[in-house]
Amino acid sequence: MNDIIQQIIFTGRVLHELKLVSSHGGNLSIKDGEYLYITKTGRMAGFLTEEDIIKLPIHQETKQDKEASIELIVHRQIYKDNPSINAVVHAHPITATALGYFLREFIPMDIEGELFIKKVPILEVEKPSASLELAIGLSKLFQEGYKICIVKNHGSFSTGKTINEALKYTSTLENSAEIFYKWMTLKKMQS
Repeated sequence: MNDIIQQIIFTGRVLHELKLVSSHGGNLSIKDGEYLYITKTGRMAGFLTEEDIIKLPIHQETKQDKEASIELIVHRQIYKDNPSINAVVHAHPITATALGYFLREFIPMDIEGELFIKKVPILEVEKPSASLELAIGLSKLFQEGYKICIVKNHGSFSTGKTINEALKYTSTLENSAEIFYKWMTLKKMQS
C-alpha cells in the first residue's frame, strides 16, 4: 500500500472518530502529479481500505469516474485551478454546517480558529452537491486564499499542501463553531 493511500485511510478514520462525517459521508483526495487519489462513492470514511480509493487523471474524464465520489467534479476543479493545493477534505461538521444556515461568513472567536482559519466564507449555490456551480464557486474561493469553506446545506470543503493540513482546518472549523455556538447560547441565557 502506498503512502498516499495510507494518508487517506488515516484521515478518514480521524474524520469518523471526531464525528466530522456520518457513516458514509464525506470524501477525500490527494493530488499526485497529473493524477488524484480519491475515495470511491458510498464508502465509509472511518473504515477505508485500499480498495475504497481510486486513482484518476485530473485533466480528463474516464470510464472509472463513476466509481469515484460524486464530488469528483469539485476535487478536479480545485486542483485544475489551484496548483499549490495538494489535498481536499470534504466533511459534514454538524455545528459548522448548522451555522451556515444563519451566517454569511464565519469568523472564529477563539485563538486557534483565528490563527488557522481566520475567516470562513459560506457558499450558497443552487445545487450544493456534485455540481459545476459548486466546483467553480469553491475553486474561486480557494484562489482568493481561503483554506476552508462552508457550503450552505451541505458541509465543509478544506484544502492544504497536505491532507493533514486540510484535516486540521476541518477540525479547527468544527471546534471553533462549537465554541461560538456555546458562547451564543450562554450569552442568550444571561439576557
